[in-house]
Amino acid sequence: MINEFIDYLKGVKDTSENTLLSYRRDLLRMTDYMKRRGITDVRDISEDRVLDYVRSLMEEQFATSSIARHNTSIKAFFRYLLENGNIDDNPAENIKSPRLEKKGMRVLSEAEVESLLSQDFGTSAKGVRDKAILELMYATGLKASEVTGLGMDNIDIAISCIKLAGRAGDGADRMIPYGKKAREALNIYLQRGRDELLRDNEDDGTVFLNCNGTPISRQGLWKLIKNYVKKAGIDADITPFTLRHSFAAHLVENGADAPSLQEMMGYTGESSTTRYLSGRKKTKDPYEWARIRN
Repeated sequence: MINEFIDYLKGVKDTSENTLLSYRRDLLRMTDYMKRRGITDVRDISEDRVLDYVRSLMEEQFATSSIARHNTSIKAFFRYLLENGNIDDNPAENIKSPRLEKKGMRVLSEAEVESLLSQDFGTSAKGVRDKAILELMYATGLKASEVTGLGMDNIDIAISCIKLAGRAGDGADRMIPYGKKAREALNIYLQRGRDELLRDNEDDGTVFLNCNGTPISRQGLWKLIKNYVKKAGIDADITPFTLRHSFAAHLVENGADAPSLQEMMGYTGESSTTRYLSGRKKTKDPYEWARIRN
């Protein structure tokens, strides 16, 4: 049933791969908890059992955000089973997630961006790759999964633009321009770094490769960023999302309006742009800013 639920989310709801992995992991953990208590049929899971499971997460000192995510996975799963007639009652209907504390999102200052991107990356294939990755991430606001999955056919070198397919059912492609520094770094990597990393491996068209000649992983990307953040002397936990968030925040500082920001970031709803746009007074074309940033 979990497999069917995951297939439904993937095929019908167009849920991201990372979310699917989280849902599966959360639900398998709940399944193991129930089995250890002699419950092997989903129809025998009562509301009390679900509440017991949620309490067990608290007792094991799971983070509030993790418990909230588990609850989301559980509620979605049982709602799916109810709608498909697998169960008669929803045992997760009344579970409530703990209140999450809202934390301010970290934005890199211009000085921090300069420290991160201007350090000596060296001339090795790995060095020019790392420089290209960081420059491109800050210049485009790409997600970690979009960076690791970026293909050669997504890059229009002639006009310095990244083209990404829209979400299923949307149909609108995202066109994201990048500026001079990202263009120079990317061109150097593609001209002499990528082939060296590829070696004798079969070329599947992925842009960024690891030292084994295969596509760089999300874990590899995180480690890469943390390494250069440390070298730059930035005392903060900087992640791929920090670069994406900083890109969006700096777009707004340079006058991005809601529709343009929404399009460039790939957001499907206006609510996602509100956190960036509140308090902003001026407006101008963010695409122009993205192209001329040096």
